[in-house]
Amino acid sequence: MKGWRLGLLLVLLSLLAGVNLRLPDWHDRLFRPPLEGRTQLDVFLDLLGEMRTFAARMIYVRGDLYFHVMEGQGISWRDAPDILPIYRISTLLDPHMEEAYEVAAFDLTLNFDRPTEGLEFLDEGLRYNPDSVRLYLTRAFLLFQLKRYEEVVPTAGRALQLAEEHLDALNAVRLLAHSQNRAGNLRDEVHALRIWLSLEPGDTYPITRLQELGLKPVGFSEEELDRMQQEPPPRP
Repeated sequence: MKGWRLGLLLVLLSLLAGVNLRLPDWHDRLFRPPLEGRTQLDVFLDLLGEMRTFAARMIYVRGDLYFHVMEGQGISWRDAPDILPIYRISTLLDPHMEEAYEVAAFDLTLNFDRPTEGLEFLDEGLRYNPDSVRLYLTRAFLLFQLKRYEEVVPTAGRALQLAEEHLDALNAVRLLAHSQNRAGNLRDEVHALRIWLSLEPGDTYPITRLQELGLKPVGFSEEELDRMQQEPPPRP
């Protein structure tokens, strides 16, 4: 009986996910009339949208609970790949659920050693959420962990452009600075360090790194940057 109920639930969720693919957010953006002019169909579509969002959240919470139970029992993520479909269903029901894209991409890339799938899944999330600082930062971090430093730069740069929160901007510029350092792009690294210092004037790393490059934390000239580029000091 329990298996029958679970099967029925999965069928219903699959149907709801299919309906969601037919019900993108353009309904709200283009066709949603003022409150006094709504038809029964408008109300039904609104209700259906709320139902699928609620279902997506509930499934995601169950996945999170599953993770904490496994962690408490000492089970590694690598021994539980069946958690990934939970996040897939969540994103099918609600493609704006950024945290599901973030967690699944992280697990696929780092825990299950499937970086191509992880980054593709994250790119799907960015297609649905093109202004998501959270997803851009996640993508930049994963690329950094994969040592694909040149690819980090445009992704972290986009996160920095979109960032409205101080911590998001700081995380983006840190990824930029460290990636430019490892890629050997010293001039760009210095510019990132200057932005870093403008956000966190008391942070010791950018100060120390600039001193290693023979530059003062503030007030250095483009001529000094040219000299540094021609005779680069060793990277730490």
